[in-house]
Amino acid sequence: MTRTLHHANATVVVYEDEFSRRIRMDDYTGKLDAVLELINQNIPSWAEKLILKVRPQDVAFFKSKGFEQEAFIAGYFSGIDMYFMVRYLSSERSHSPREADEAAIIRAVLLTPSSSFPATLIPVKFAELADAENLASLYREAFRIYPTPVYDPAHVRKTMEEGTVYAFVREGDKVISAASAEINVKYKNAELTDCATAEGHEGKGYMRALLLALEENLKGRGITCCYTIARSASFGMNKVFHQLGYTFGGRMTQNCMIYSGMEDMNVWHKYFAP
Repeated sequence: MTRTLHHANATVVVYEDEFSRRIRMDDYTGKLDAVLELINQNIPSWAEKLILKVRPQDVAFFKSKGFEQEAFIAGYFSGIDMYFMVRYLSSERSHSPREADEAAIIRAVLLTPSSSFPATLIPVKFAELADAENLASLYREAFRIYPTPVYDPAHVRKTMEEGTVYAFVREGDKVISAASAEINVKYKNAELTDCATAEGHEGKGYMRALLLALEENLKGRGITCCYTIARSASFGMNKVFHQLGYTFGGRMTQNCMIYSGMEDMNVWHKYFAP
């Protein structure tokens, strides 16, 4: 749930995610002391992690208040960089039991050659409201646990109506691979997310084709920053973004409920100079 909090000297937009037991500050204006006061006054009892999206000039202030930098996205705020600053309210949440394994995965990913892929012959389609049921069916099969209810056609339709763009590959009447772009018109950025391929169809280049198609669509809308937050344990998804020229922006510890439970997530970003 997204809420806008107001103070005489500040405004804060927060996303409350009880499922993953985290609070994320997506935007803020005003005096930083008042911003922090608003945040601290509105922390629910279930929250274990605070995530702030912070502009470069404000990083030092939040560090002085006990936050640490966990990741980075170039050009997020209409060309201005963004830093994920975090504070843990649970000591268990601040450490990952998979840290060593995931560090090895990202080292291996970064050693793979980065390639520029030519236009693909894979027929990518952009979804309409009528496609919501088929998209949700794929997500029900692909995701045992997921941070948002993409398995619900009503949710998929709602996000489409709010501006999210879905791209998919179909075999017959069945959607076999899909991805989406959640667009932030205000700051000209988009999160590439909801990436899924049906079992038995992996390794055929579908996800690369979808992401390339989404990128071209987004450029046409004036988007200058694309990013994703991928499971740190997934060599394949991290490799796809690396090979598409995305920059590794850091790992977010025990960031959200996905796939196996509470997992670490890697940030990848790409900036298109306007």
